[in-house]
Amino acid sequence: MDPFSIAALVATIGGAAIQYDAARNAQKAQEAATRQSLERQRKLQMEAEKKAMDTAENYETPKRAAEQEQIADQITQELIAPVSESQAIRAQQQTTQGNVSGDYQAAKAKSDLETMKAAEQLARLLGKTTSASRLRMNEGIRLMDAGMDVDRLANFSRGQYGADQIAINAAGQADPGQMFLGSLLQGVGSAGLSSGSGSLSASGAGLKYGAGGQQSAMLAAQEAGMGTGGLWNLGGAARDGFNSFAKAFK
Repeated sequence: MDPFSIAALVATIGGAAIQYDAARNAQKAQEAATRQSLERQRKLQMEAEKKAMDTAENYETPKRAAEQEQIADQITQELIAPVSESQAIRAQQQTTQGNVSGDYQAAKAKSDLETMKAAEQLARLLGKTTSASRLRMNEGIRLMDAGMDVDRLANFSRGQYGADQIAINAAGQADPGQMFLGSLLQGVGSAGLSSGSGSLSASGAGLKYGAGGQQSAMLAAQEAGMGTGGLWNLGGAARDGFNSFAKAFK
């Protein structure tokens, strides 16, 4: 095999290797983007599940009973406080002027105490009867908040999934510069191998393409379906590889 055929064969193999490497890198990048997307979706799912579980724990019987008792005490204190203040004011206003007997003072103190006890009993009764409805109202608010949080997470998950799909598809695209260079080398190599009896020579290239130097190589690339516009737009490694193999046609 003459040197031109060897160079053409090396170009063909090198071009295939470059394209394979570009495709493999794109596959790895796409797999990494897919794993990242799945991890983000897993975290969002766990967050939604935790929100639902935390809300469900508040509906356990012991916790509901403790919360209802706390609500009842709070309502009782809210009802007793104004009654106590009002009773103290009335006691000062109704004080008898002048000297009064001890029996009167004792009777009045007993009456005030009984009034406060009756008010406290009524407040506790109202606290117990009202605490159940207040508890259900609080539970409804918490349940609504939890549902809204889960819905927000679901909406964010769908939006994130759409963005991840775009990123995954973009990551799966092979590097255009490497693909172009690989195709160019394969096109030049194939043209060299198919020229004449399988050996690429200056005279064979000139006879086949009717041109010399880089023009012959460009025509070989065009014959391989590559075109030439992309080469000058890319520059860099693609142009250097093209120029190095173009020298074989001189």
